[in-house]
Amino acid sequence: VRGFDQRNVAVLINGVPVNDMENGQVFWSNWDLGDVTKSLQVQRGLSASKIAVPSVGGTINVLTKGFDDKKSALARLETGSNNYRKASLMLSSGELKGDWAFTFFGSRRTSDGWVDQTFDDAWTYFGNVSKRVGRHRFSLTALGSPQKHGQRSFARQVGVYSDDKVKELGGKPLIGGNQGFDYNPHWGYLNRYALDSRNRLVQNGGRGDVLNERTNFYHKPQVNLNHFWTANDRLSGSNVLYASVGTGGGSAGAGGVAVPSVGQIDFQRIYNTNALNFPIVTAGGRRDTLFQEERLSRAGYLRNAVNNHRWYGFVSGVDYNLRHNLTLSGGVDGRYYYGEHYQEVRDLLGGDYITNTANLNASPTQRYRVGDKIAYNYDSEVQWLGGYGQLEYKTPVLSGVVSGTISQIGYKRIDFFKKGGVETDYVRINGYSLKAGANYNLTEHNNLFVNMGYNARVPFFNFVFDTQTGRQLRNVKTEGISSFEVGYGISYPSLKATLNAYYTIWGNKSSSSTATVDQKVVFNNVRNVNARHAGIELSVAQEISRRVQLNAAISLGDWRWTGTGLLTQVTEDNEVLINDQPVYLDGVHVGDAAQNQFQIGLRYEPFTGFYVRPSFLLFTKYYAGFDPLTLMQEENRTDSYRVPTSRNLDLHFGYELPSLFENRLKLAFRASVLNVLNQYFITDVPARAGASYTNPATMEAFFNRGRTFTVGMSATL
Repeated sequence: VRGFDQRNVAVLINGVPVNDMENGQVFWSNWDLGDVTKSLQVQRGLSASKIAVPSVGGTINVLTKGFDDKKSALARLETGSNNYRKASLMLSSGELKGDWAFTFFGSRRTSDGWVDQTFDDAWTYFGNVSKRVGRHRFSLTALGSPQKHGQRSFARQVGVYSDDKVKELGGKPLIGGNQGFDYNPHWGYLNRYALDSRNRLVQNGGRGDVLNERTNFYHKPQVNLNHFWTANDRLSGSNVLYASVGTGGGSAGAGGVAVPSVGQIDFQRIYNTNALNFPIVTAGGRRDTLFQEERLSRAGYLRNAVNNHRWYGFVSGVDYNLRHNLTLSGGVDGRYYYGEHYQEVRDLLGGDYITNTANLNASPTQRYRVGDKIAYNYDSEVQWLGGYGQLEYKTPVLSGVVSGTISQIGYKRIDFFKKGGVETDYVRINGYSLKAGANYNLTEHNNLFVNMGYNARVPFFNFVFDTQTGRQLRNVKTEGISSFEVGYGISYPSLKATLNAYYTIWGNKSSSSTATVDQKVVFNNVRNVNARHAGIELSVAQEISRRVQLNAAISLGDWRWTGTGLLTQVTEDNEVLINDQPVYLDGVHVGDAAQNQFQIGLRYEPFTGFYVRPSFLLFTKYYAGFDPLTLMQEENRTDSYRVPTSRNLDLHFGYELPSLFENRLKLAFRASVLNVLNQYFITDVPARAGASYTNPATMEAFFNRGRTFTVGMSATL
């Protein structure tokens, strides 16, 4: 939103914050909310929020189904490209005697994935129980989506994917390239050995089973208990208690497992080396008895990076009408988070053990087996306490709001692998925000509005501690965000339009990115740098007739880094490669999102019950994320690579049959075709040591997926 990724956009589910407490990320695969969402609220910029959240780009609040649902039963079946399958069932009781209401939902989703071997396998559950007691309403909600999926982690040279695309960009085809845009090197075949009843070494026939090096697995159930209270016409309040327990992580190769530039990982060679690196001894001249020593997985193994957490919190607030047009609001928000971070052995690939020297409290010769912790092992604690106050004035002509928040965040890091163990004291940092806005209705259908604010935001956990020593980094500063917005709106029953301009300055910003060095993933953390985001936005929704509706949006931005930052680079094993290196970013464009965006959509209903909805998107002025390794000398400073313009057309259809059996049964069909024109364009150019951003022959990128479709049928009682 406005050039800020989800780490800097506050995401709430039923008013409960879900951005990760350590890095601000939102992992949407933890939930499958589409079927249970009642409404989606999106506010751009430093909007007034009744919770102390780090909303810079904006705020997104997902409201799920609950008390107001009508009595119904919904069953849906869906299928589509790449063996996509989904079955779901929702039951809603409506309001029952005694003012009770229940809603339950469950689904099962599987897919092979568009990219080769990026399978998707997920269950989803959702339940809500609501009860009204006098002026009080209680709502208990639980949701989660245990899932696992395959991944493709590294970008590849354009010529690896397509001869035509590299020639289109001005490069030459690669030998062994043209693998297709769905190419994924992170898997291979493996035929494991076994011993038969006579202890003879045997193999299964064929190429063996598919083994994914990169997979993700996670389950993050969340439970909320909401309480709403209307004391009288002037006083109302709300409370929520919530808890979330996340378990899972992601896997990768280690200890010699190499991802090839072209082709698949040779797991069989690795397994053969590990499994046969012991002496074979015969007894009495026979080879039907096998004696073996323990085998070191010297050719490589697979490991999991585990991230578990426990998260508990509450949000309480009250609204009091001082007068009919003046409302005072206030509240408090408290959270506690405990995270566990470690690597563990996933698969020894034919061996019996590995050695690992990361744990300075263990013997260097200690042997580690499947499930043992390696590489790093640390816990994190986060304590959060915040409060807000807001005064809102509203008349038919003029409305305004002034709000403020204050918060204190405490961070602690406990490292079990450092010598003797390192447990820091709590690092406590204060943050606050001040916001004001006003709206003036020029006429019944025209309005002007202005918003401004300042947010002193606490840096994320990962920018506070040094992973090499486990202790607090030096010179960590509170981030300061100043924002101003002005706009004009038109509102008629058949026409709504908004034109606005924004200007945001972010001081002492912390930024993180992922790159690869020598086929190893590394994490770049750059702190204490400034960014400027400015732009103009226009959105229009027009009902041309009862059967035709038009919507369009234009966003023109200019987002640039300013000043100098400090770089720390670590590997997945928490080995520090670079520490406190100056990075000269002044004038470099902010990447990872298109600064100019154009959208137009149409909904046409040629006859009752049937609609067709095309949507066209054009993204331009899209820059790659900056590579800090190329910006460590001021005289060599260069801008990020500008990605070619992309265009995408999607097409959606729907048809609802007339009700059957005296309006008791409704049948509906829907279908979507994504990337109708089957055009391929670059979606990301990630930083990677040795890769060029300007030479098509060596530039590395990710591309979008090709044309895909889904079709579905639903039955509602």
